[in-house]
Amino acid sequence: MATQKRHVDRRVQRTREVLQQAFKDVIREKGHMTMGIRGTEKGFLALSIQDVTERANVNRGTFYLHFADKYMLADAVAREQFCLMLTEALPVTAAWDRKSLRLLILALLESFEQKYHHQQHSSRVLAPLLERATHEELTQLLFTWLKQRRGASAQEATRLETTACIVSWSILGPAIQWSQAELVLPREEMADAILSIIMNGTTGL
Repeated sequence: MATQKRHVDRRVQRTREVLQQAFKDVIREKGHMTMGIRGTEKGFLALSIQDVTERANVNRGTFYLHFADKYMLADAVAREQFCLMLTEALPVTAAWDRKSLRLLILALLESFEQKYHHQQHSSRVLAPLLERATHEELTQLLFTWLKQRRGASAQEATRLETTACIVSWSILGPAIQWSQAELVLPREEMADAILSIIMNGTTGL
């Protein structure tokens, strides 16, 4: 019975992967391969559920078994891309330390730079969704690191989760602003500035 369940789980996962890939392919086409968030937003607004199901070669019923709508699918893709970024940017031994945090900040700066290209964006649908998903995933990662470092009790976990949320915004907010500004510090200097505030606060200013 357990073997059958694992088989079904793999099949479910495979279907989700196919739908997510179809979603990304259709967005690129409907966005006319335009770079960054503008092209992605254009493709997303033009995309329909039928576009995705036809590309994935599944029926609409199968789609709705996995996702309520295209917004839920976009959220899943954003979280998948965040996890992929972590896999590429961080070593398996990553933890709450200066080296890991700096690598994480650099990866986020690069990721948002590729989306916004140091230009103010007009995305009112996809950018907020992307930023919310990234913040939630980033907060969870930092919370995990903090718990591992502290060996936190259940009572202390609430405080650490609050800390993770604050630090997450301390990274994400500057990263978004930096990626949309025309005149900015080099990426390495920006990462060091964010890291300094996180690790040392503002007492040295």
